[in-house]
Amino acid sequence: MIEHLTDKPADKSAGEWLADVKKTNNLNPQIKEEKFKLNSLPALRVRYRNPVGSGYETETVYVVSSSKTFAITFEGKAGTSVETLGHYTIYLRMLSSFTTNR
Repeated sequence: MIEHLTDKPADKSAGEWLADVKKTNNLNPQIKEEKFKLNSLPALRVRYRNPVGSGYETETVYVVSSSKTFAITFEGKAGTSVETLGHYTIYLRMLSSFTTNR
């Protein structure tokens, strides 16, 4: 799923904004995170675990393009790491092709 989030405020850097967004967009506990560039855009990959039931992982990549902010999310299955799911490689290919019109 790709969704357009609230635009980055002009007074915040992309890094500051991504640090805020990762906390407010998904309230589940964070397992890990990684800062990187996605097609030269500042991005942050965050892995969350939903604690309900047997729990499941969600991976969200937050991307900032100028002031536009996007969340690209892949959800797993209960009790399974997202990397082990067959569609994860398709998600990674889709993610690598992400671009915006600035």
